[in-house]
Amino acid sequence: MRNFIRVIAATAAATALLLGTAQASPAADPVVVDAGGPGDVGVGGLTETKPADKRSNVVFSRTVTNRIDSALWNTSRYLESSYSLTGLTAGASYELRLYFLDWYFTRPGQRVFDVDVNGQRVLSDFDIIGTAVAAGADAPLTAFGVEKDFAVTADANGEVRVDLVRGAVEQPQINAIVLVPAA
Repeated sequence: MRNFIRVIAATAAATALLLGTAQASPAADPVVVDAGGPGDVGVGGLTETKPADKRSNVVFSRTVTNRIDSALWNTSRYLESSYSLTGLTAGASYELRLYFLDWYFTRPGQRVFDVDVNGQRVLSDFDIIGTAVAAGADAPLTAFGVEKDFAVTADANGEVRVDLVRGAVEQPQINAIVLVPAA
């Protein structure tokens, strides 16, 4: 019976993501968004699935602190887009984790973009491959996962908004977003 209840809870959470009504509170489980995958709540841009022949190291310990399900790395949303994580406790503190894996471009400087959270720039001239290479990755042979974490506060409407903004070169791209209530 306990496993049945877990399945129902997981199904409800997936449905909430699909409908764009994902919610969390300081005592709740993390909100997980599979950018470009099932339940993606992003607006704008296009989605893509990683081709099977593209090699990746998604658990590169120098750039990924908090592991996520490996399936989340296999989809992405690219071009300018926005994510609104709603139903949160207004004024509550969270840790926002953004996950990036670029399998399309292979060298630093080919994709450089910005990320805003709640209207504030948190990443300027962000280069997924450049970040991985600076940490010791051997691109272009393999795509490496990169995680960026930020302390955020839900606004007065109980929302955290993430905007991927076109930067100096090409277009932004993201694979997953995780919002964890602050400890």
